[in-house]
Amino acid sequence: MNTIGTDRCLDRPRIKKLLIIGLFAAVLTGIGDFLLGYAENTAVDTVAESVMAGAPNLEDWQMIAGGLLGFFGIFLEGLACFGICRLMADAAPKYAHLYRAGIIGYIWLAPVGTHMNMGILNLVYKYFLLLDTKTAGLVADRLFWGFSQPVYALLIVFWLPMMYIQFRAFSRGLTPYPKTAKWFCVPAGAVPALILSAAIGPGTAVGAAVGTMFLSFGNAFMFGGLLASMPDQERFDGFERDHRRSAGE
Repeated sequence: MNTIGTDRCLDRPRIKKLLIIGLFAAVLTGIGDFLLGYAENTAVDTVAESVMAGAPNLEDWQMIAGGLLGFFGIFLEGLACFGICRLMADAAPKYAHLYRAGIIGYIWLAPVGTHMNMGILNLVYKYFLLLDTKTAGLVADRLFWGFSQPVYALLIVFWLPMMYIQFRAFSRGLTPYPKTAKWFCVPAGAVPALILSAAIGPGTAVGAAVGTMFLSFGNAFMFGGLLASMPDQERFDGFERDHRRSAGE
């Protein structure tokens, strides 16, 4: 079985560095999300157009910078997840391999397929609106359902098992962390952001920006929480020693 990225190595300093990278990446992506979302939404007629409802009020530099920041940030988030993967690799190698598969899918699909393309879709939609609203709606529909939605669906196939495996590994005590650390996960940080967006008003510039940032809030909560609650080296050593003793090594 290939052990790249899942080798049994509870290297605390390396894992800590990866969590720091993840927190930085979540902030970077969040800035990109904010730029892509910070605009009042216009009235639209279709589901596809609703994804680009703020495009007419976005500056070109917002869409370009937002897309690029998310591209780099999400890629770094994926790499940082190998730190979480290493936490479970010693006690639950099967979990680690499944989690690694999710990371590979995340790195493959999320940076370009779900973030940079939002900048592109908004930019294209904005300029087609200047020509003809009917054509703009048709273009938005074809681009969203033909290119974006299949990628989103495939990404979910990789991402949801990652979240489940992470929650299960922490809740079963298969990492050096206390079991309560299971709550430092993306959904636990993302859902409050969606609620806040709804409370502010999803059609307003601030509400739309917060709603666009919901996954970045989740990632920042996850990486920041795991970093802040990280057990000391003694706990890491004890966990590794106890597990290997129980495994008869």
